[in-house]
Amino acid sequence: MVLVLATAGGVAALDAQAVFYLMPFIATEFALSSGQIGFIGSAVLIGWALGGIVIARASDRRGKRKPFLIGAFGCFALLSGLSALATGFLTLLAARLLIGIAEGPVIPVKQAMVIAESSPARRGLNMGIVQNLGAQLLGTLIAPILLVAIAQAFGWRAAFLAAGIPGLIIAYLVWRVLREPPRVESEFGQPAQQPFPWRALLGNRNVLLCSCIALFTVAWFFILLTFLPLFLVRDLKVSPSSMSVIMSLIGLAGVTSAVVVPFLADRKGRRIAILIFSAVGALAPFGLLVAGPNLWVIGLMLVLGCQMLGVLPLIMATVPQESVAPQHRATATSMVIAIAQIGGGAAGPIAAGWLADRSGNGAAIMLAGILALLALILTPFVRETLPRKQDGDAAPQPSAIAT
Repeated sequence: MVLVLATAGGVAALDAQAVFYLMPFIATEFALSSGQIGFIGSAVLIGWALGGIVIARASDRRGKRKPFLIGAFGCFALLSGLSALATGFLTLLAARLLIGIAEGPVIPVKQAMVIAESSPARRGLNMGIVQNLGAQLLGTLIAPILLVAIAQAFGWRAAFLAAGIPGLIIAYLVWRVLREPPRVESEFGQPAQQPFPWRALLGNRNVLLCSCIALFTVAWFFILLTFLPLFLVRDLKVSPSSMSVIMSLIGLAGVTSAVVVPFLADRKGRRIAILIFSAVGALAPFGLLVAGPNLWVIGLMLVLGCQMLGVLPLIMATVPQESVAPQHRATATSMVIAIAQIGGGAAGPIAAGWLADRSGNGAAIMLAGILALLALILTPFVRETLPRKQDGDAAPQPSAIAT
């Protein structure tokens, strides 16, 4: 299950992040401004938020996971060709929005499967691998090298087509290999089909804090993805091939952080892991600004600073799902992701684009560093949810959510 779902996350990330690595080619052909680039980078994230929160809630209400995952991967594989057919800014914007809607339920639904099948001692590690290992290996480490090479040889449209094909393979593997987890009734005696009060979930301290931390972390990540290629190529005069290798180092950091951060969280606690690696996350953007054209220093700063990617499964899935009743797990994750994607992933690149138009791409990179520090400031207020290390008031409060 962990292997298949980790690969599934990698395939979804490969397609979702393709536009960032191909942006230097697209921006030249369509003559896009920095503001338009920010909007295109945000479109898929808005789609993720909308598709995720609606479809994940439907999955919770029906108590089913597999059909929703199969449908998500089938749809996004078929829709990926729309990006290749784009003729300008508006058509590309619409294509990325639709792709986001199709991919939106992937993380909340697959993480609800993982938490149902994992023991508490391995929960953080399994959820970290499923959300980040494949996504960073395929979507951030391999994708920039592979997609830029295809774009240079056959054009950026061919690269978009290649990114969508694996979705059909994942849909088949989910159908044939994975079992449907048993339907879980509330461990606190409430029926699993009880109507869900959204206001009560937003009143859950951990869900609210994780939403804010995720907002800052996602904005940090997608600002780097959107503007670092442009900063390298336009400001530091790095070749597209060298840029693709440098960008792949973010994926290398994501792969290692997918194991290291949740491993620490399973042993020392969720909060301390988030705290340490949020502090580390500021190294990447601030280090880039002082490194200048020294590619070795740039690479080192990215590998170290982007270990912050390992906190994403903790704040999007592990802590929120450990803080609510079982029948609301996918919904809780989808809500955190929706707030993070719209407030951070969508608004972050737009704000960074506005800054870049006025002060250069370096201003966008600096904004990413400030966002990492904001995530660090909020982390001490998160209640511990690791079962053997919970604070006295840290236990989930599903009765408050279900009544």
